[in-house]
Amino acid sequence: MGFVRNVMIGRQGLHRDVLLAAAADAGATDPVSHFATGNLTFSAPAENINAVVAGLEQRVEAVLGRHELIAVRSLDWLRAFVAEDLFAAHDTIELECEVSFLAPDAPPLDPARIPSLGRTVVVAARDRELAAARPRDGAQRPAANRLLERATGIQATARGWGTLVRVAAKG
Repeated sequence: MGFVRNVMIGRQGLHRDVLLAAAADAGATDPVSHFATGNLTFSAPAENINAVVAGLEQRVEAVLGRHELIAVRSLDWLRAFVAEDLFAAHDTIELECEVSFLAPDAPPLDPARIPSLGRTVVVAARDRELAAARPRDGAQRPAANRLLERATGIQATARGWGTLVRVAAKG
């Protein structure tokens, strides 16, 4: 599973077919695009995953004109993560529930470095993921991605909980 940071499929020339071709050209097999926010499932041998991700990042950069992180997790990992139902105690109608991801080889998150939360609640802080819930509107409600990037100083990418649930079910 690959999460492409900061893209909407169909904008800036990154159409679904372009993204799928970029994944295949980078060495991924059976790439599938899910939804419009840069979610891909694909196959690659474990020993080649870093090269596939680097190649995909280069190809996305060539299209967009800027580097964007591709955070990769195995589909089995994603399914187990979703099965934890981290947001079960939160009203997902009233709150935006999201998870932010670092690259798998990024230094681990130090939860003590998470900046002031305002009205955002950290639901789970893992080595390379931050799950947070925040009111849908109003002030002082930083997104999980913003919190994770400030805490680590490196790029992250976030997905809504509902998107992760749907991708885990489809993948």
